[in-house]
Amino acid sequence: MELTVTKEASKKLSPYLTDSKYDLLLDFDDGVGSLSKVGVCSLDSNFRVVAVKHGDYAKDYNEVLESNVGPFRYKDYSDMYMDKVMRLELNPNNQMLRLIGNGSGELTASVALLDMSTQA
Repeated sequence: MELTVTKEASKKLSPYLTDSKYDLLLDFDDGVGSLSKVGVCSLDSNFRVVAVKHGDYAKDYNEVLESNVGPFRYKDYSDMYMDKVMRLELNPNNQMLRLIGNGSGELTASVALLDMSTQA
């Protein structure tokens, strides 16, 4: 699998790309894991980008997705919700990140960017 982060989207992620103290997670927020605030019975599951302290959550986010701005970690089973080729871009209308699959189209219209690097 591969992820391309557009130039505009990378500007939004830039505080977390220039410092090796962060890991970026491509989190499928499905109610599973300590970072999830969604109830397990929710029908609303979305991808979000979560910045965490380097090395935190490595056990749960045990797969690596390479991108042009560096690796994103993710939960191994969430790859069934991804496309082989994806793009993270900035929506110019609302300045929100969007995750687009090459085959599936829009996977998440509003990808939240959360900084949880001070939590563990």
